[in-house]
Amino acid sequence: MLDIKQADRAVKALLGHIEKKGQSKNQLMDDEQAVWLIIATKKFSDASKAKPYRIPLKHSIVAPDAEVCLFVKDPQKDYKRLLEEKQVKSVNKVIGVSKLRAKYKPYEAKRQLCASYGMFLADARVITVLPKLIGKTFFLKKKQPIPVDMTKGDLKKEIARAMGSTYMHMTSGTCTAIKVGLTSQSAAEITANIETAMPHIIEKIPRKWKNIQAINLKTNDSIALPIFNSLPDEGVTRIDTRGKQSSSMDQDGEDKDEDDEEEEEDDE
Repeated sequence: MLDIKQADRAVKALLGHIEKKGQSKNQLMDDEQAVWLIIATKKFSDASKAKPYRIPLKHSIVAPDAEVCLFVKDPQKDYKRLLEEKQVKSVNKVIGVSKLRAKYKPYEAKRQLCASYGMFLADARVITVLPKLIGKTFFLKKKQPIPVDMTKGDLKKEIARAMGSTYMHMTSGTCTAIKVGLTSQSAAEITANIETAMPHIIEKIPRKWKNIQAINLKTNDSIALPIFNSLPDEGVTRIDTRGKQSSSMDQDGEDKDEDDEEEEEDDE
């Protein structure tokens, strides 16, 4: 289990490191950095998940003045009208799939779009087609669109909930990064976010705590500060999409047996 006091010490050390570099907590939004939880697991999967898991936070990590863009189904004018009817004022731009495909095809257009907004939301019904349309820039900048249910009766609440949460994007491999704070927030706020988020994060990981190798805390360009470590297993296990498992130790053992057989044949 995570020692929240250890997490708090790491948060304070991280913010202290930022301040020493001249990046005060009152810095401009453009210079503000995200604080990430880096979850390393013992087992990894070949499969990735397009739709992220929503993780609640105690304190929002979306700045009050952040510009928000929403990707929707066609025709986009219907959803602009819907937002007006539901009195949703937190969304600054609405882009339909057809417009996204036609207007933002060049790489530079995608890059500018990514840089123009602090957060991207998307109708959950189009979330799976977006990766090909928005390109790698959004993923490199950790600005993957967040799914929202545009059919909800209380759409204003649905969007507010999306903006008040963080997200866990499951990818292939053993490492997952989850945004839990901003360097402009206090240590107490970031620690509270970690404490709130951890049970929900662990719930989404197969085998729960038994599968956690390490948890570290870092910003985009800082060193990683450990807040949890477990004893390593003897071998690393891969879980592939066909449900088969293979141990790195078993594979090494098989290779060794083959080598031994070859040596025996040479001796003969």
